[in-house]
Amino acid sequence: MGDGEAQPGVTAELVMERFRLLERIGSGGMGVVYRAFDERLQREVAVKEIERARPERVLREAQAAARLNHPAIATLYELGEREGRAVLVSELVQGGTLDELARNGELTDRDVAQAGADLAEALAHAHERGVVHRDVKPQNVMVRPAGSGGRRAKLMDFGIASVAGAPTLTATGEVVGTLAYMAPEQAEGEAVGPPADVYSLALTLYEAWTGSNPVAGATPAQTARRIGLPVPSLAEYRPDLPEGLIELIDASLSADPLERPGAAELAQSLRAHVPDLDDEYALPAAEGPGERRSARGLVRVAALVGAAACVAVLAGPAGLGGLALLLAVVLAPGRILCRNPLAALLTPAAIPLGAVGALSAVPALIAACAGRTPARAAVGGASFWAYLLGASILGAGPRAGLLASAPSGWASEPGTAAHELLLPLLAPQALAGAALFAAAATALGLILRLHPALALVAAMIWAGGLAAALAALGNGALGEQTLAAVVAAAGAVAWEARRRGREDGPSQPLATSPLHGGA
Repeated sequence: MGDGEAQPGVTAELVMERFRLLERIGSGGMGVVYRAFDERLQREVAVKEIERARPERVLREAQAAARLNHPAIATLYELGEREGRAVLVSELVQGGTLDELARNGELTDRDVAQAGADLAEALAHAHERGVVHRDVKPQNVMVRPAGSGGRRAKLMDFGIASVAGAPTLTATGEVVGTLAYMAPEQAEGEAVGPPADVYSLALTLYEAWTGSNPVAGATPAQTARRIGLPVPSLAEYRPDLPEGLIELIDASLSADPLERPGAAELAQSLRAHVPDLDDEYALPAAEGPGERRSARGLVRVAALVGAAACVAVLAGPAGLGGLALLLAVVLAPGRILCRNPLAALLTPAAIPLGAVGALSAVPALIAACAGRTPARAAVGGASFWAYLLGASILGAGPRAGLLASAPSGWASEPGTAAHELLLPLLAPQALAGAALFAAAATALGLILRLHPALALVAAMIWAGGLAAALAALGNGALGEQTLAAVVAAAGAVAWEARRRGREDGPSQPLATSPLHGGA
């Protein structure tokens, strides 16, 4: 369908002598939203026709939006009239609401934090200009491909916003907003300020991460009774999230407005936690309060149980206690800290890579695949030890004078394996190598957060430093690894850029108006 061409069943009527209606894309308690074509500026827009709202309320939305100019806030273009009804014309956003994406399992922990940081920055911008949204909720958040403008989320519908300096449209004690997301002071009918928006946003993020709104009840009366009661800590349902993030959300949900952080502080903290959050597994909607465990957690538990069973079999029926001990020590960090069970295989991967002279590629693989900073550090150190063990046992690569050749009988005798193979790993030079790999994997993980162009330059410097440090270990037999480090580092940067593009690029987007949630 070309620009300006209406779908079947739509009249293609011209509104305000400029906007041709193409498709009805939403409706709600206040009116209808259409996808339309601006024939003057040759672009698609969203036209929101207000059917059941006072003219003052429509003007208030326009006034609120006119004060704001932020990438994470939907842009209002025009205010007009059609057959006696108010019309708001805004940008048309490609994507879906946070509510829709959460229900469809299209969000990860990192997606939620990124969206939350965008929204908190938008609220900080609004608050600085005297605008309080008063109705932040998942249905009023559009999540769109970041590649189209660098932002993942947009805040929409300022229809009940409070504007500083404008006459109030609500009587004292009158409650406006959505009950299940209201701050306690808002539900009491008190005058609300920026802390109310922070509370609503925190509750929106809490719901996205846990799959359930702890305030929402089966009936409005039940919901009303829960407002103001202590909200269970996010740690009760998501103890795997970073402690600082949990404390941030818990503080934002305090019943006392004075104890909540400001929107700018909330944005900064959320943005800082983004790199440490999972971006591989979708967040499933919870079936109920007692069924909060995600498939991700179950997979990790299954992987740990499976690994423990294999070690037990080796140590028992197979009579290979020494081998079981080495495997347990080398694989434990990845199995415990990596959310993706397959990431634990990065540790033994150091053995074949070291055998072909590409040991310096290992920290780059870990930085690209291990995910969180603690996992990168632990798996990095363990992978260097795994290489040394492989070199000692299999002759796979130079030992660099750091470890002797494995004695006979080590595989079946745990005492021999511990004394002759594991204990030497605690010698200063072997510890230095493990610390080098841990630091290298962690540093490159931080580099990958940069813009790809800057990341590539920094990664090349990183590769040179890693190769030089390897050459200084032991008798220097691990030197001349620069090419492998450069290739692996460049590959990690390319992988991260591709991953971001996959996350940010359009994927069967649903054309939805940024005004849809409050139609």
